[in-house]
Amino acid sequence: SAFYGGYCFMAIPAAIFIKRFSYKSGILMGLALYVTGCLLFIPAGGMQQFAPFLAAYFIMTCGLSFLETTANPYVLSMGSAATATRRLNFAQAFNPMGSITGMFIAKEIILARLNSTSEAERRILVETDKDAFDAIAKSDLDVIVGPYLILGIVVRLFLLFLPLPNFLTRHQAKARTWT
Repeated sequence: SAFYGGYCFMAIPAAIFIKRFSYKSGILMGLALYVTGCLLFIPAGGMQQFAPFLAAYFIMTCGLSFLETTANPYVLSMGSAATATRRLNFAQAFNPMGSITGMFIAKEIILARLNSTSEAERRILVETDKDAFDAIAKSDLDVIVGPYLILGIVVRLFLLFLPLPNFLTRHQAKARTWT
């Protein structure tokens, strides 16, 4: 719900934002929301509660929604109307590669490093050895928070150091491309 809720909640506001400002502003806002969501995993891990993780994930997917809402019309406006569909299909072709890479990274970096203690054993530890349970929980949370911290830092550095091209507003791009 947190993942798809971010997409559902933010798609229309993102479109309104882009219409009012520009594609560049939309991409910057999407990246900022994404970084914020990623970095919110740090305090969520410290709280050791599920709701803060959901909130961080929701904010992160709001950023993704902003990025996708911005990227598709921007790609369409980058050249002639005759090749617009090809550009969009080419750009969208990279989504499955990102999904597969993400699943591989999750399997190798996150799941492989989680403590193998079963849920039943953890429930017993809660009653018998709270300190051992807390150590396992903290270790697992650190494994989960780490990749989001790295993502947040990398995207933040991208925002700071990589120049973005001058983006047109939706109306400017439409007037330039389709007339």
